[in-house]
Amino acid sequence: MPVIPVYEEYSGYRRKYGHEDPQSANWSRHRKHFFILSSAGKPIYTRYGDESRISSYTGVIQAIVSFFVDAEDSIRCINAGNHKFVFLLKGPLYLLAVSRTNESETQLREQLKYLYNQILSVLTSTQLTRIFEQRINFDLRRLLGGTEPFLDNLATSMSDEPGFMLGSIRCARMNKELRDKVGSILQIVKSKDLLYAILITNNKLITLLRPKKHSLHPADLHLVFNMVNGSSTFRSAESWTPICLPKFNNKGFLHAYVCYITANVCLLLISPDKDKFFELSDAKSIIVEQLTIGNALQGIEEVSQSEGYSIAEVGVPGLRHFIYKSKQHVQYTSPSFMSPYNDPREKRKLFKLYRYTHDRMHSRIRPLKVHYYVSPSETILGWVTSTFELYAAFGPLISKSALTNSSHTLLRWIKKEEENLFILNSQVF
Repeated sequence: MPVIPVYEEYSGYRRKYGHEDPQSANWSRHRKHFFILSSAGKPIYTRYGDESRISSYTGVIQAIVSFFVDAEDSIRCINAGNHKFVFLLKGPLYLLAVSRTNESETQLREQLKYLYNQILSVLTSTQLTRIFEQRINFDLRRLLGGTEPFLDNLATSMSDEPGFMLGSIRCARMNKELRDKVGSILQIVKSKDLLYAILITNNKLITLLRPKKHSLHPADLHLVFNMVNGSSTFRSAESWTPICLPKFNNKGFLHAYVCYITANVCLLLISPDKDKFFELSDAKSIIVEQLTIGNALQGIEEVSQSEGYSIAEVGVPGLRHFIYKSKQHVQYTSPSFMSPYNDPREKRKLFKLYRYTHDRMHSRIRPLKVHYYVSPSETILGWVTSTFELYAAFGPLISKSALTNSSHTLLRWIKKEEENLFILNSQVF
């Protein structure tokens, strides 16, 4: 099978907002825009509209950046009324977020870093540098053609997926014995050129196998998740695609064998060797056979069909929702959204409060260990220690003493369930 980047199959991709005119009210109505351009002012990517129609905007952005560069300075952020303009300058690329959400400068800059890493996942930093050293006016869209689904999916996901804000990965809640059994079966893949074996479902990690001396950074895992979620191609056939994982090595490509082994469970086998497709395809067949024999395949498919656990299962009085991050394992857990947060508007409002609390807890000027916030509709608790971060939503009338007791009850439940909620000991080859 030839090595064909998956993004080459997306030349016919129709962007949802690609028709919008930058001069129109619809385009201006969006609460957050992302722009990527070259240092010469050439447009590369815009979240809304068509890149070919925003040259006047990218020219202004390039001029603003150059003004500061000429003064031996670097622009980071502009606050103008309700809008925040956050810049990220990465060599030959300039990235800009224009937002009137409640996201902080730090949160927006982290999102720009993810977009930059998404470009590196396709080109590598070495290629990117060489291209612009040879021709500063190069139109990078020619090389990124077909990657719009992945950039768009990432831009959307960062607005409502807590893992980006927390810098962590969400694991599927499942029985520890089943997870260990699946990991043991993946270990039968005996190839010196296999770096990672990953099973994911619905944007959640089932298990991950790695070499003893190599971990996988959450930022790289987010790129892997985004690659799978941004492409329907993977569901129809085995795929073999190059991918650069910038935190692992931003100068070179790895190669990913990607295949859905059930309707909702995706297997990725990642190798540094571009000629290992057939070997890893054979390995997949053995893995599926062994998972089937041991009834593990049915088990993980049942996990994939589950909507997760409910807040009722946690059994904490007054608790409506929470996000818990284990700092040691860089993983987080969260229940499914129940009333009132199964309403999209209420869900967005809750995440807005979580973002605000996260920003206050991680303020560079005055970071907090505990943050207590009462709105007309809920009470939000933020709590950061050396081992965990907790963001929890309660009813608006809960007392501080009841909130404290309920929080400790929640922590005891998480401790009791942690073997099922998290991957505590990642298996190795």
